[in-house]
Amino acid sequence: MSDAPPKSQRNPSWSRTLVRGLLICAGCVALLLPAWLPNRSSAPLERSTVELLQAFLLVASSVVMLGASPHAGAYRPVCRIMALGFIAAFIGEIEDFVSGIMGLKFPAVWIIGLLLLVILISTIRHRRVMVVFLSTLGNHAGSGFIASALLILYIFGRVIGSFAFWKASLGVAFSPSIPRICRSYLELLACYLAFIGALGLSITLARRRDPS
Repeated sequence: MSDAPPKSQRNPSWSRTLVRGLLICAGCVALLLPAWLPNRSSAPLERSTVELLQAFLLVASSVVMLGASPHAGAYRPVCRIMALGFIAAFIGEIEDFVSGIMGLKFPAVWIIGLLLLVILISTIRHRRVMVVFLSTLGNHAGSGFIASALLILYIFGRVIGSFAFWKASLGVAFSPSIPRICRSYLELLACYLAFIGALGLSITLARRRDPS
């Protein structure tokens, strides 16, 4: 495989890069804005608007990867595997909504297990392409956004969204709703960053040369 990076279709531009960065930051602020509105008892919490927004972003990420698949050449399995991963995350996200609000029995664990099995089989079948993809994953900004989303979900969110953290920080002023609100909005931010990462990776995969 050639070590030469993909040729850019347009000349580099600091102004375009700055505008893209500002738009991404503006999106992050817009997603978290409802959490800063005071004294709103109807503010969207988990199992409501925020959860549906999370599910929408995960579905959109999956659609983006599936849309890039026909243009990705030999990297088509990578797009499909990532799309299945986003679908598994979507299933896990709507489980509380379907079971808790709609009162339907939803076999989320079985569906996620089946999707993970398909991902594992596809990874083994296309292991050479996956190894090439993973070896250059750190060279692309999209992977950084997805890594940031995972850090928020599994490290930062576990601390900031924990009851113990807020009890120690607020003392007698602690309210059980505070960690729930923080956790739900951090998850929403993570889903947004994952969506941005999916956009970046889909463009990159569609432009990469096939591994030799």
